[in-house]
Amino acid sequence: MELARQMVTSGEAAPAERGHTSPDGQLAQEATKRMFRSVRAGRNWVRTRDASTTVRQLGACVAMKPGSGEPPVFLIPGAPGSVLQLGPLAAAMPISASVYAIRPRGLEAGEQPYESIEDMAAYGIDAIRSIHPEGPYLLVGYSTGGLVALEMARQLFSAGEQVPLVVLMDIYPSRQLWSLRCHMEILVRQAIRMLWLLRWDAPVQAAREAVRRIKGLSGYLAASGVKALPLPPIVPKAWSEASRQLYLASVNAAVAYRPPSYSGRVVFIQPSEIPDLEPRLPGRVWSRFLPDMEVHQVPGSHLGMVEAGAAVTAKVIGERLVQALPAINRSVTVPEVL
Repeated sequence: MELARQMVTSGEAAPAERGHTSPDGQLAQEATKRMFRSVRAGRNWVRTRDASTTVRQLGACVAMKPGSGEPPVFLIPGAPGSVLQLGPLAAAMPISASVYAIRPRGLEAGEQPYESIEDMAAYGIDAIRSIHPEGPYLLVGYSTGGLVALEMARQLFSAGEQVPLVVLMDIYPSRQLWSLRCHMEILVRQAIRMLWLLRWDAPVQAAREAVRRIKGLSGYLAASGVKALPLPPIVPKAWSEASRQLYLASVNAAVAYRPPSYSGRVVFIQPSEIPDLEPRLPGRVWSRFLPDMEVHQVPGSHLGMVEAGAAVTAKVIGERLVQALPAINRSVTVPEVL
């Protein structure tokens, strides 16, 4: 599809939402739906951003924010491949460099998603080199996209390229790789909470909460390698076939991925709202793979930190970019976020 069909060019509501649809409006709507697969945050961002900006798909890269000739920042979306879900984060980036997002293979009709993190990373490297042929490269991966970003950094480093910074946004390797200490901390915390519920909640409410937690714990143990327990279904039926296929491929690839040790600089962004079955200290999981990792916590949930809390998250990432790349340091002003 030619470039004109890949552009979403107005901050106004789409023509169909005003009661009529032009051919160009239909094309813009279809292109938008393909890129964010009905993700609410992406739709809202398209409606509210500056009307002078455009979202252009350049091969596998989507231009999210224009900038100067400095090294661009590349965003890798999570398992559903929702590029525009990262729109609020890209728009809030306090840097003068351009920001791009990588559209995963598998969203278009007839495309088959890659089945390994290594292949996804190689695809991502081809995409970013089409925009920026030589390093340094700045990579930000959200959710499962963080594993792809980490593998991209490893492959780029092996090829002799500079990767001053990799940002992992709330992602962990397979639970089968977590330390026994990490598992024990999570299980003990769950047991204490269960006893507290049984002690203080009304019987019916306590029973319901106990069932919910037991189901969650069963899924946790299955993902941790307990073969006797089946993994719970994870793909909403309402999703499109392409989104379901891409999501399953990404999740399966993440479970199978065994991250090698990477000595480059890594920043881990952790939301303040931590699910019950995730570690409170990311280093307990990642330290054996990433010796140079620092952790920064931002307000909100896993989704909230790229939606309502995108400005705060972008500020933290911008500050780390300032430290990682002196060339950017001379031209970045990181604003205060109230």
